[in-house]
Amino acid sequence: MIHLTLKDFDLTAIAESGQCFRMTSVGNINEKYPVYKIVASGKCLLISRDPEGGQDSYLASCTESEWEDYYKHYFDLTTDYESYRSYADPSDEFLKSCMDYGTGIRILNQDPWEMLISFIISQRKSVPAIRTTVEKLCALAEEECFIDSSEWHALTHGIPEKTTYYPFPDAETLAGLDDREIGSTGTGYRTGYIMEAARKVSTGEIDLKALSEASDEVLLEELLKIHGVGIKVASCTALFGFHRLSLCPEDVWMKRVKEQFYRGTWPESYKPVLGVLQQYMFYYARLEHEKDKIKRTGREKQ
Repeated sequence: MIHLTLKDFDLTAIAESGQCFRMTSVGNINEKYPVYKIVASGKCLLISRDPEGGQDSYLASCTESEWEDYYKHYFDLTTDYESYRSYADPSDEFLKSCMDYGTGIRILNQDPWEMLISFIISQRKSVPAIRTTVEKLCALAEEECFIDSSEWHALTHGIPEKTTYYPFPDAETLAGLDDREIGSTGTGYRTGYIMEAARKVSTGEIDLKALSEASDEVLLEELLKIHGVGIKVASCTALFGFHRLSLCPEDVWMKRVKEQFYRGTWPESYKPVLGVLQQYMFYYARLEHEKDKIKRTGREKQ
């Protein structure tokens, strides 16, 4: 366990901002500080606010070298998010409220393949249901891993002395499963979409590594070639898997925000970092103060 000082960082806001389905609360320290379990790139991390430290003090289950070599980049901690917030128009009171409430949100650097499949699954599902299906899909590969969490068990008995996790299966693994196996995880009508994505990525028909160098337009164009991937799923994959910060996925909440607060068009000055700004709006609008004030337009579709 290591001690960290992290500025402009809020675990709960990140976990609830709709970008990651394998960042879940697994217990609380002193019934106050949630401990988050994060599974990414075959690794597992437990992280929480440090109850004996200040506002910016955290505890993490990794080593110092693991933090420096992997997690600092994963949490995008070398980026100054105040510079993104400076794009906001000073007269935009709605966005100011969103940013004040969501300060600490960061766009995670996640695996493009995992994001593609996760957001295919996300269509027409609630967040708890998405998380359950993703976990079942990971367990299909039967690659059970463990980390020693005895120090965390001593802090809160909600965490076992040994924490089990399953890495996200690669495209070749999923391509080797049949529709019955994949469907058993609760993927429903998305089963065929997942199988096609696995086939195209495993055969190289869709080269996700090469797409990391493509323009935003080409990236979206290639992702949209996968059956079952619409513009929302493609935009989510691009933003959260390829870190394309100008792209703004629009679910029903963001469509309502755009119509109600921006007359149906995002300000041109916001577009270079719209993907970041929409995270503040999404978190605030969907989960917090404005959720009962944002009008339903009757024209919304997922």
